[in-house]
Amino acid sequence: MNDYLRTFKGRKQKWFGLKLPVKAALAQPYLHPLMRTVAPHINGIKVGRLPAPIGLTEVRGRAGGAGFYLVDPFRCEIAKEFYWGKGRRTESEDAFALDLMVELSRDADVFLDIGAYTGVFTMAVLAANPAAVAHSFEIIPAVVTGLEKNVARNHLGDRVTVHPTGVGKPGTTMQVPTGDGGSALPSFYGTGMDFDSGAEVRFTSLDELLPDLPEGHPLVTVKIDVEGAENDVLDNGRELLATLRPDILCEILDDRAQPEQLMRILDRLDYHYYLVGTDHLIAHDEIVPDPHFRDWLFTTKNPEDMRVAGYPVR
Repeated sequence: MNDYLRTFKGRKQKWFGLKLPVKAALAQPYLHPLMRTVAPHINGIKVGRLPAPIGLTEVRGRAGGAGFYLVDPFRCEIAKEFYWGKGRRTESEDAFALDLMVELSRDADVFLDIGAYTGVFTMAVLAANPAAVAHSFEIIPAVVTGLEKNVARNHLGDRVTVHPTGVGKPGTTMQVPTGDGGSALPSFYGTGMDFDSGAEVRFTSLDELLPDLPEGHPLVTVKIDVEGAENDVLDNGRELLATLRPDILCEILDDRAQPEQLMRILDRLDYHYYLVGTDHLIAHDEIVPDPHFRDWLFTTKNPEDMRVAGYPVR
């Protein structure tokens, strides 16, 4: 086993130790105003990746007409996007994906946020739908703390259950780092990585969650962002999928996906596949990982049903 944090890729991710001091310098009051003025006018720079001011405690975001708060934008990679985007995510496809999940969840009873990070989807969905509750799953202890802070800031403690567990094959465990990630709360750790030390995190399954959902036939929506482990999530949630047929927004990475296995799970339940673009959905007969767009919508609604419901489908 080779600790990911000691691999070349892991060290490069942190600029070989330089990322935190560089980021901290750019976030200081004497330098940040200049960067904020100049950076948006430089071609090729993705401003959402630049740091937020080191003293900024929170940002206000909006999606689907509803507002919410995200705390600690200096540490949270998603919150800093809302700072640079003036309340919106900076990449158009990411902003559209968030709006899409909010719209799909307007009448939902339960929202499942799997790989929640600090909970932007949870906050946005529950801000727009005051009747919904959420189960939010995150495996990194420092990120769980950030998620809990956002739940508290948005006064959602009675509507969100935070699960410091993974979702996949029940009974399995994974060792995850307990540190704070250095320059930012880590957003890319997944089951395909090994770590020499840390906390042991337990995995549950979607099917094990069924008894905790409201009785009857609740309307459920799901977001999955698990760095390539989506097959394990859905393969161990076949009963929930068959019973509730939820709409699912799922990140599919072109270098990690196994679309054939994923389609074997979803095809028998008559799911349709839509790639999430910058401002519209692209209907596909098959899941074909895209090198630029990461998010897919899986739903039992066909393209015509989606268009009638007001969703932009091509």
